[in-house]
Amino acid sequence: MTVLELKEKRMAAEKRMEAILTKAQNEKRSLVEDEEKEFQEKKAEARSLTDKIDALTQWLAEQKVPETRKQGRKFSFVKAIKAMSEKRSLEDPEAIVNEVASQNAFQPESRAANSILIPMERRATLQATLAAAGKEDVATDLLDLVTPLENNLIAAQAGCTFLTGLTGNIEIPFYTGTTTAWAGELSDAKDGSGQFKKKSLAPLRISGYVDISKQLLIQANDSVDAYIQSSLVSSIQQTLESTMFGSAAASDNTPAGLLNGVTAETADLNYGSIVDMETSLQKNNFTNLTFVGAYDALGKLKQTEKVSGYPVYLYENGQIDGRQVYGSNNVASMGLILGDFSELTIGQWGGIELLLDPYTQATKATVRLVVNAYFNYFVRRGYDKSGKDVVPFVKKVLKSATASSGSTGKQ
Repeated sequence: MTVLELKEKRMAAEKRMEAILTKAQNEKRSLVEDEEKEFQEKKAEARSLTDKIDALTQWLAEQKVPETRKQGRKFSFVKAIKAMSEKRSLEDPEAIVNEVASQNAFQPESRAANSILIPMERRATLQATLAAAGKEDVATDLLDLVTPLENNLIAAQAGCTFLTGLTGNIEIPFYTGTTTAWAGELSDAKDGSGQFKKKSLAPLRISGYVDISKQLLIQANDSVDAYIQSSLVSSIQQTLESTMFGSAAASDNTPAGLLNGVTAETADLNYGSIVDMETSLQKNNFTNLTFVGAYDALGKLKQTEKVSGYPVYLYENGQIDGRQVYGSNNVASMGLILGDFSELTIGQWGGIELLLDPYTQATKATVRLVVNAYFNYFVRRGYDKSGKDVVPFVKKVLKSATASSGSTGKQ
């Protein structure tokens, strides 16, 4: 029995214990004899399963793989998908990767049967994890989904904090700063202490899909596996970024977009408006500033002169007023954000679950790979001199009418 199966059995026992207690509490009574007996049995079962989980986990960490296994082939997405489509058990090293990922699964009880878990780790971390369990034969280049994802996310390029491998809700503390002041020789010192505050981050599920032709699955080479890896990363990236830089409101399952609640400008943006955006942030000690914008907004700024009559434009050579600009079609239309992106935190939990759906696209000779992953993000607010929270971003939705080449600005 695997670690995952043992954890599922333990969870079932614990849920039954909770149900017995809840029923008695709702009826405002003590446990009857049969309930007490079953409760103690489930309690003992949960303890026994915990011991087995600990023992098996330790054994996996200490287990040495025979030399013949160390010289095995590399992990292959193609072989994993083919095994699921043919309803066969996974072989090594795909089975090894699935087992390692299952030990740290975020919600093992909700996992589908016809699926495989891929660890969401950076290459070095994953290699160490696998090697510690005696799994030296598993190549990790194609398994590293974090590095290409982080490289492609414009928020990461702009400097956001990226946390991976989380296992539960997290709370991130921050300090509102210490203040000092001049005082007379005999005067009492004023209390200059700041305040500790915290932000909570809970996982939310991202679900997308990648369609793969059956003819492609016939192939078995690194380029095909690399294509599948790239498709998985792109699927997650598109969903995460379009939500993050979108304008939708928050729901039970989706965080709010950074442009939520921002109304469109009624006048064209000019150089003075850009300076005002920068100044409002600098006054609150945000100086590491970067622009992120939709391509239609950046295209408009490319046509907007800083000063009327001079061929110098607001957006030139990848910069606005000397600051780096990152563009993406995942930003809401005409959206432009200036801010300190180190205050934006993206969290990722567990591994990525790949669920095979062989039916939806069956008439097109393709299989659909459903991707489930757990992410969330939040803005860790900064503070002003009085300790009052301030947002480290200035957000605009540009006027949608095409700007004329002679629009005026000010220096």
